[in-house]
Amino acid sequence: MNSTKEDPRKILAASKTILLVDWPNPGVPRALINAGFTVYCHSPNGYTSATLVDKLPTNTEAKSIFPPKNDYEKGYLVFSKIDSGPISVDIVNVYRPESELPQIIQNLVLPLKAKTLWMQTTGTSALAQELCNQNRIILLEELDIAEIANDCRG
Repeated sequence: MNSTKEDPRKILAASKTILLVDWPNPGVPRALINAGFTVYCHSPNGYTSATLVDKLPTNTEAKSIFPPKNDYEKGYLVFSKIDSGPISVDIVNVYRPESELPQIIQNLVLPLKAKTLWMQTTGTSALAQELCNQNRIILLEELDIAEIANDCRG
């Protein structure tokens, strides 16, 4: 379900940068990078930049590298720590509990001037809808951003 009348494909087509606040599996950042997006991630430890590289890097911590799992995945998914976060992003994609939404919106969505909050969880959230309405942010829910990015690319 899409909580607004916005077309998720059009939102992706108009976007270039995505901040992931957690993700269900490495296929999400991998699909977004393959679709041409600049992907950042945020965790309590700070920001990282996600990239795909052909060869196993030697200058990155091993926990930040995800090798291809099958013949369809190409390259190593690498998360490199960056000193400061992005200045702005188009979409903040969240895979966190609803209780964390007020802090995520206050500390990430608004300062990064994101136009869209994309909830990467099942179900809808009245709290997310209320917070997005208050802050004039587009809310997308119950949609897999990786699946839609793959569809748009192919």
